[in-house]
Amino acid sequence: MDVRIVERYESESDALRDYAEKKVSSLPRYFDKIQSLDVVIEVERGQHRVEMVGHLVNKKTVKAEATTDDMYASVDQAVEKLQRQLVKYKEQLRVERKGGDKGESEQPSEARPRIVTVDSYIRKPMGPEEAVLVLEDSGKDFLVFFHEQDDYPAVVFRRTDGEYGLILPRRS
Repeated sequence: MDVRIVERYESESDALRDYAEKKVSSLPRYFDKIQSLDVVIEVERGQHRVEMVGHLVNKKTVKAEATTDDMYASVDQAVEKLQRQLVKYKEQLRVERKGGDKGESEQPSEARPRIVTVDSYIRKPMGPEEAVLVLEDSGKDFLVFFHEQDDYPAVVFRRTDGEYGLILPRRS
């Protein structure tokens, strides 16, 4: 995990920077796919503000901000908020892998394609020429059928050059 700390105030000590690095080093325990973490430490009108932005896999970001009278307390609060968000995101990923929540509306995920059954194949054995005729009548791009010679499944498809292709899968 790449950690970048920016201090927007004048400091003569590295103690706060070291403290912040130590606190954020525990975050991978809650979610191990943190790519980078940006920490901004600033003092504004006597208030100590810490902002943390975590960049996770799949372009997901988590943000936490805390403002108190003590800089160390601000760092602690921001880290705790980030921990809660990481645990929540990890739980969401775990639930999605198990099949998701049945109550939610189904939306296609970018991570895995959705399979939709469009049509079934023709069980009647036929030759490639007959399959091309059936393909032309159907208006589809391909047709799965059983070859009449050996009763193996075969695929005939329309090529971009106007010709037809034939796929004959065989076991070796």
